[in-house]
Amino acid sequence: MLGPILLSATLIAMPQGRGHGKHGHDGPPGHARGGDGVPPGLAKKGGMPPGLAKKFGARLPERPYIAVDPRYTDRAWFLIDGRWELQKGFSVGVQAEVRDVLRMPAAPPPVPLPRVGVDLHVALFN
Repeated sequence: MLGPILLSATLIAMPQGRGHGKHGHDGPPGHARGGDGVPPGLAKKGGMPPGLAKKFGARLPERPYIAVDPRYTDRAWFLIDGRWELQKGFSVGVQAEVRDVLRMPAAPPPVPLPRVGVDLHVALFN
């Protein structure tokens, strides 16, 4: 009777191992980390959200500006080659990114904004 109790107490008190080290990082398998510690596919802190970055096209401008109509989260204006271009029909994920843009501090636009009957919220991503 005393044997199983002592065995249980011994197993509980033993330090737990860290596995065999097959994965080469501290996270679980499937969660590989790059040198910056940000999971692949997610925006780096302070950077452009990936869904909005894709709306600029193949090349992200050096100073990416986005103008958002506070009434709509399914569209935004992007400053591309000195012109504001409207993109519409955003997915739910990109709409969440647009809502985050509305919480960012406003930035003065380098070129006049399109006239849409409401003040657009302009954000600059560094």
